[in-house]
Amino acid sequence: MRHQSDDQGLRLVQLSDLHLQALGKHEKALVNQVKELRPDLVVLTGDMIDRADALPLLQAFVENFGPIPLIAIPGNWEHWSDVDFSELRAAIESRQGNQLLVNGRSSVSKGKRTIQLIVLDDFTGGDPDLGLLERTGSLHRENIATTVLLQHSPGFFYLPEVRRLMVSGRFPLCQSGHTHGGQITIGRWAPLTPGGSGQFVAGFYDIPGSRLYVSRGIGMSIIAARLGSRPEIAVFDL
Repeated sequence: MRHQSDDQGLRLVQLSDLHLQALGKHEKALVNQVKELRPDLVVLTGDMIDRADALPLLQAFVENFGPIPLIAIPGNWEHWSDVDFSELRAAIESRQGNQLLVNGRSSVSKGKRTIQLIVLDDFTGGDPDLGLLERTGSLHRENIATTVLLQHSPGFFYLPEVRRLMVSGRFPLCQSGHTHGGQITIGRWAPLTPGGSGQFVAGFYDIPGSRLYVSRGIGMSIIAARLGSRPEIAVFDL
């Protein structure tokens, strides 16, 4: 999947909902597939782990990306499993160039092109700072090519107070995960999506002032099976 393909642009790869249980051949193959895409940035949009004792797995996983910059954001499971966020930060930021962002912003540049990233804490399990959305307008600069908003649970974008802030068009692209694409689907019907999904399942959606991409993610939770919802690596050329 590509978004706004541009040979001179900046390539962002989104991985979501890893739910890491091991660091075996599948996880190593995933890292190699991402490396072959030659991204300028990798974003992990939440639910990387669902238990605190998986932190060493997560650290080893992110270190395998080598020099590729990486930004990670929390999902509901990082909150629900009582992960110590200082330890989560240490695991993510064990390699220079990696960042864990909860309510914050960052940027990545390639040549004269700079992409601004706004990150909010998870809507389902955390405490997203809506004030950050309100303040983002004053952060815009002419050298910012576009702004990407990262937030794990897509149901966040149904909130009236969020839609009021989004309609300005300051966030042309939003990225979420959480739904696992339904995880078990029949055709286009996803009978079960987790709370916090809203009516979103997978793919692109037009929302006020923006486009939202909901990743099907990589891993599984609750039910250890996927049917009709293949894991995905989402690629955006911005």
